[in-house]
Amino acid sequence: MTAMTVAAAAPALRKRAGLAGTIRSEFTKIRSVRSTYWTLILLVLAGLAWSVIYCAATAHRWATMGALDKQGFDATQGSVIGLALLGQLVIVVLGALMITSEYSNQSIRTSLTVMPRRGVLFGAKAVVFTAVAAVTAIVASFASFFIGQRLLASTHAAATLSTPRALQAVVMTAMFVVLCGLFAYGLGAVLRNTAGTITAAYGFLFLLPQLAKALDPTWYYDLVRWLPGGDFVALITSSSAGQPVAHMFSAWTEMGIFAAYVAVLLALGASALRTKDA
Repeated sequence: MTAMTVAAAAPALRKRAGLAGTIRSEFTKIRSVRSTYWTLILLVLAGLAWSVIYCAATAHRWATMGALDKQGFDATQGSVIGLALLGQLVIVVLGALMITSEYSNQSIRTSLTVMPRRGVLFGAKAVVFTAVAAVTAIVASFASFFIGQRLLASTHAAATLSTPRALQAVVMTAMFVVLCGLFAYGLGAVLRNTAGTITAAYGFLFLLPQLAKALDPTWYYDLVRWLPGGDFVALITSSSAGQPVAHMFSAWTEMGIFAAYVAVLLALGASALRTKDA
């Protein structure tokens, strides 16, 4: 009788240990935490606030701007670069908390008891975070773009989604924000400490590109193209014709380099979760 009971329970256990069920569980976790909503709201507000302030100010002083300034003005970049610059600050926090919060309150042990397949648990968290961050970032990016162009309408320099490279800039801005969050998520799985993860992520994304500027210009130009931040952000948010930063790779190549960094950190994070004690 006992053997039959165990045999009957085995399929149910395997079903509970599946990826789909773990994704549902992680989605319940992330939506039940108040900080998730505040972080995502702040992400949207940061992008919109920049777009409103910058584009409104530009429209106000448009009549007094010089011809060269008007010619070099990128309406698309002006409306979305704030989301890239400020949004990464916000999403890094949520990406770190996605994994480090469970270590700080020891709930990771409960999660591993329910889902002993650590790779599945890590992947489910990544999927849920990516989905939530992507939806929010896409909404914020398009909203920032449309609001910014509405404010710039009086300048007759406003862009539309049919403007060459405008849609690319809007989409890549959202992608960059999501990748920043995943960068912090992978780093958090390695470091297992919220403060340490956020500090390290900010150091890599902000401090390192700034420190590189102290190098000889030739060395700097050779190095900065491999670093996400600084000129990289200006490149992916630009809709200007050609390559606006001569020493950088193309926008999609730069995005691919950053995605490779993220992939490496996710692999290291998954390995750390599988091999280290909770």
